[in-house]
Amino acid sequence: MYSLEEKNNNKLAPVVYVQTGCNPPSDRDSYIHELMKYIPVDSYGACLHNKDLPPEYQNPLTMDDNGFHKIIAKYKFTLAFENAICEDYITEKLWRPLKLGSVPIYKGSPSVRDWMPNNNSIILVDDFESPRELAEFIKYLDHNDREYLHYLEFKQKGITNNRLLNFMKSRKWGHRIGDVNFVTEFECFVCNRLHENAKRQYHGLPKKQFSATQDHYGCPRPTKYNLPAPPGVSDGEARDIWQSDYDTSKILSEQLYRKVYPQS
Repeated sequence: MYSLEEKNNNKLAPVVYVQTGCNPPSDRDSYIHELMKYIPVDSYGACLHNKDLPPEYQNPLTMDDNGFHKIIAKYKFTLAFENAICEDYITEKLWRPLKLGSVPIYKGSPSVRDWMPNNNSIILVDDFESPRELAEFIKYLDHNDREYLHYLEFKQKGITNNRLLNFMKSRKWGHRIGDVNFVTEFECFVCNRLHENAKRQYHGLPKKQFSATQDHYGCPRPTKYNLPAPPGVSDGEARDIWQSDYDTSKILSEQLYRKVYPQS
């Protein structure tokens, strides 16, 4: 969306961070607070806030607006830290900057490399021993245009990750094609499974067992810890909220299962 020359001359920090959910189980704010000691970071959200968004984009519901996207696209790097470290749990925190041409600095799913366009499209926090070492690498890329552009090569060359290409071709609920959205496609995928079992039951056949396990997202219940919140992040009971959210989601999913399979 913006050329490298425009990014180099825009007078912004090299790195942007936008989060309103502070003190999550991943403890991302503590890490980023330490990182900010070694490299400038423009933080627009409630967490570690040091820069204001334009009034029209201060509501989190505007994060899908083109105007908000243009702000993120101006930055060479975006901090993309998940709320929790879970297998295959990868959210818009990563997809948004990847789409906008801002190199994601990512911490989250251990399997994230499996789903990237190539082996050189994101910077993995876990590859560095400390926030200071990560900051030095970001500075190196910030001052070496050729090395930086390697992280954006997929924009011109396309996806070269064969595992990702094969998966997207083979899964029945596919990616977005034309006006078909993968979320609604997945809902249809689930409905087809339910309909299949209804037909089997009608014909006197045993139902097939379809189950979702922790092997997918694999998010454990958040642990309670008493580390102090970093400056610029509200403390109090903020960290306990994640446990409540996890337990509530589990109860709702069990209730939904009993409605779908009342005799199980």
